[in-house]
Amino acid sequence: MGGDNLIISLEEARKLLKIKDDSKDVELVFKLNAIETMIRNKTNNKFLDTRVRVSNHLFFNDGNTITGVNFKALGFRKGNTIDIDDSIQNNGVYEVLEVSETYIKVKEDIQEEECNCLITKVVYPADIKLGVIKLLQYDNKMADKIGIKKESIARVSTEYFDMGNDESVEGYPAALLKFLDKYKKLRWS
Repeated sequence: MGGDNLIISLEEARKLLKIKDDSKDVELVFKLNAIETMIRNKTNNKFLDTRVRVSNHLFFNDGNTITGVNFKALGFRKGNTIDIDDSIQNNGVYEVLEVSETYIKVKEDIQEEECNCLITKVVYPADIKLGVIKLLQYDNKMADKIGIKKESIARVSTEYFDMGNDESVEGYPAALLKFLDKYKKLRWS
């Protein structure tokens, strides 16, 4: 999911967390992917920009290219995040590396197939990005505090968030996930 073009980029995450080298990149990419998946699942919202969309008979080819329409004329651009639906093997979120009149190339691996499917541009609002930043900062600050409920050193006592109560969602304090509420969509069975 997502690759480097997540809700916030790997470089942005490194700067925000003041990580100076790439030693934690793999962990950070996993964390960013997990947060993106959690946000999409919790809200039942794919954050699709339906103005930039194609629903057509498309060909998924070697070299991670998709052909069948003029993607450039439809508004797709290099650096976009796209969501593929109604595909047998390639449903998911991908980063666009190249766009032309005849093809679109994505960063992630795709399987060869021919299908009638839907490709839509994904756009995350600024407050979703800010929420992700707060979640990353919380993870960074609290990583070594997991399992500690209360800590007393001399006369200084610190009480940490209780992860065992109902105020916890997906390992985060419920208050940190309030930014998702306005983006929640109903689930239809």
